[in-house]
Amino acid sequence: MGLRTSNGGDGLLALLQITNAAFPTGAFTHSLGFETWISDGALASAAQAQTSCRDWLRFNLATCDAAGAALAHRCAAMDDRDGLIAVDTQLGALKLSREARQASAMTGAALAAAGRAVFALPRMSEVERLIGEGACQGHHAMVYGVLASELRLTEDQCVVSYLWSGLSSLIGVIQRLLPMGQADAQRIIADAAPLIERCAEIARTRDLATMATAYAALDAASMQHERLPTRLCIS
Repeated sequence: MGLRTSNGGDGLLALLQITNAAFPTGAFTHSLGFETWISDGALASAAQAQTSCRDWLRFNLATCDAAGAALAHRCAAMDDRDGLIAVDTQLGALKLSREARQASAMTGAALAAAGRAVFALPRMSEVERLIGEGACQGHHAMVYGVLASELRLTEDQCVVSYLWSGLSSLIGVIQRLLPMGQADAQRIIADAAPLIERCAEIARTRDLATMATAYAALDAASMQHERLPTRLCIS
């Protein structure tokens, strides 16, 4: 990769670290509404999981959160505080369910704290101050874009890694809820590579006015999740 991060480390190693499931963001506790479908029996196989996850990538993550991460990366590079707040506000407005907004803010705050503690990045402390002051909620995509910029990752690396890590985390959650083997889970992730590249192109062409989400069925499932009689995930 050839990049060096702001703390002198290798950019590839930093990218591998922040997208690792062990990086402390709490993403493994959020199903984003998929647990509702699994509980209802609407999603019961690896094949169905693959189809639904691909739809989520294309019609939710690419046009909303991944686009927000790209915009936040640009704002951080220009030291645009107001721009970051605007991106964060738009991300919150597009999350129609309470649990989705809470999940995004929880993982965002955790990512900011981890970015500060692990990489000693001053900008992460600034993001935490914005959250503490109530200037923004600190949605995960916004924080990720800032973190990627501070680690001197390119915008393309930021967006592609955001899409990949989002899919990987979600598949990990689904794997705990469905009788799906490790090979099936990894095949779904591997097969999504061309789609992730297309979604990255889509995300990078969006601005605040064209950020959107078009997966209403998942929004409804997310709203219903908090009323499930039993659940493993927070959202």
